[in-house]
Amino acid sequence: MTAPKRFSSRSQHLALLVLALFSLNLQLITAQIKPLDSVITLLDRNAIEDLRLMINHYDFTQIDEEEKAQYLIATGGLKLAEDDFENAYLDFQKSKQGHENKRLIFRANDYMMELNNSANQLQIAPESLMEENLAIAQELNNPELLIKSKFYFMFKEIQLGNYEKAQEICYEMRQICINGNLEKELVDTEFNLGTLHYYRQRNDSALFYYNKNLKDTRRRKDTINIAVRLNNLAMLQMAIGQEQKAVDNLINVQQLIKNKNDKEFNVNLLRNIADAQAAAGNYEKAVDYYNQFISEEDSLNSDVIGKNIKELQTKYETAEKDLENAELTTENLNSQNKIYLLLFILASLSGIGAYLFNRMRQKQALMLVEVQIQKEREENLLRDQELASIDAMITGQEKERKKIALDLHDDIGSSLTTARMCIENVIGKSKEVESKKVLENAYSLLNEAYTKVRNISHAQKSSVLSSHGLIGTLEQLSDKINAAQSLQVEVVHHGLEGILSNSLELGIFRIIQELLNNIIKHAHAQHASIILTGYKDHVSIIVEDDGNGFNQDSEKITGTGLHNIKTRVQNLDGIFEIDTVINRGTIINIEISIL
Repeated sequence: MTAPKRFSSRSQHLALLVLALFSLNLQLITAQIKPLDSVITLLDRNAIEDLRLMINHYDFTQIDEEEKAQYLIATGGLKLAEDDFENAYLDFQKSKQGHENKRLIFRANDYMMELNNSANQLQIAPESLMEENLAIAQELNNPELLIKSKFYFMFKEIQLGNYEKAQEICYEMRQICINGNLEKELVDTEFNLGTLHYYRQRNDSALFYYNKNLKDTRRRKDTINIAVRLNNLAMLQMAIGQEQKAVDNLINVQQLIKNKNDKEFNVNLLRNIADAQAAAGNYEKAVDYYNQFISEEDSLNSDVIGKNIKELQTKYETAEKDLENAELTTENLNSQNKIYLLLFILASLSGIGAYLFNRMRQKQALMLVEVQIQKEREENLLRDQELASIDAMITGQEKERKKIALDLHDDIGSSLTTARMCIENVIGKSKEVESKKVLENAYSLLNEAYTKVRNISHAQKSSVLSSHGLIGTLEQLSDKINAAQSLQVEVVHHGLEGILSNSLELGIFRIIQELLNNIIKHAHAQHASIILTGYKDHVSIIVEDDGNGFNQDSEKITGTGLHNIKTRVQNLDGIFEIDTVINRGTIINIEISIL
């Protein structure tokens, strides 16, 4: 039994069965009217061009978090209308962040579930989104949201073939509509009940709901939904042997949608008319409609379908000749009719297979994007942890050296000073030459120890690099980065021995540390080199990576990035130059005077 074909907007892709989705109205967005609500309203009305013009009037950086959510839902809707599924999905995900507006979160989830279903008709929306929306609907005690959230649970059971369970959920939805006096939602729900009865081969019940629903929809003068209802009614009529009625209804659908710019709608309709004409024995018309279907459906395998059409045309011409032969019996005609119908069914199955394969590829592409986004998030988190560890190491060294310097100066230094004063006082009062000489020697040794402690204290205070020096500390830093295996850093140096002061070493280290920070965070490089060369009057620093590079003309150099590094170099009276090409890496040249 052939199921009713799907006819709905691009954002309402379902399986082979047409089911009614429930649209959200403006009152479901927020209780207080804000300027961006008009943008959301345009999205609800599918006014894409007006929406595109209006959204350009908003500065994303100047609006609050809830307005940003509405803005991102609107841009996601625009991208969805352009079949840019991956970026639409990303916008809907971002719109859930930074606020706690349950209705906006519900709307974003709803779009993401529709996207999951549209990318592949056999794909079930993520359970987490379904559960989150159901919880929101129950928390807000909103019957419209509750029906919309339950729709996806019903749809899930249909995709799994659990039609009885799906029908139970649909009856629950019907009762919610009745209790909440929701007329439009009740019409859509009863239409779904009719389709579920069709799936369960309860044709009398299906016919009852379809006829009732068609009457309600005509009263609402909803052209597209009238077309959808007539399509499903025609599929049911084919199943119960009313083939000519099915043809008449489908021709009526074609008249209703002739001014609708929906290629997929029209393509599926052509296929349904071809099937109905064949079932009614109108083979010449069936061939004509099927040829129209072939010319419109890009994704079909043209070789296979063309062969089937050629065979069908041959059989049709043969049938026409046989009809002219008075000796052709009714039995033979019936046999040939069955052959033609079988050929149409086989051709239709080929089309369905090609269509599902195309949708599956789109879904796989969307899933690959999601995996890549998650991978990048994990890599960024790892890089941030590495940078935090490096900063903690340097900060810890500085604190420890300052503590040692303070202890030397305040504790040991004070004790030595006191002892020196005591000996000096005793020397002044001693009359014995030998004792005075001993005391003078002790005073000399104590004074020498005091001087050494003082020098060590000052040295500890002056630089975090004093124990290992600039090169040693850089090599320690590179070893730590290399151990993480995300970036390999090489340190090359020449002619720096003894020419740099402690303060200059620390300044250079901070510059190089900040550059490595940028490479790890932004460049996505695999290798980096640090080349330091000492000259008579200056030191040369070259930091090179094989990462993404960037456009200097459009790059915003602010905050703690390159602007901060430039400031450090300028404070050391140095020269800073950038040589970078997109996807070919970056070279930073720095020259700092040592005179």
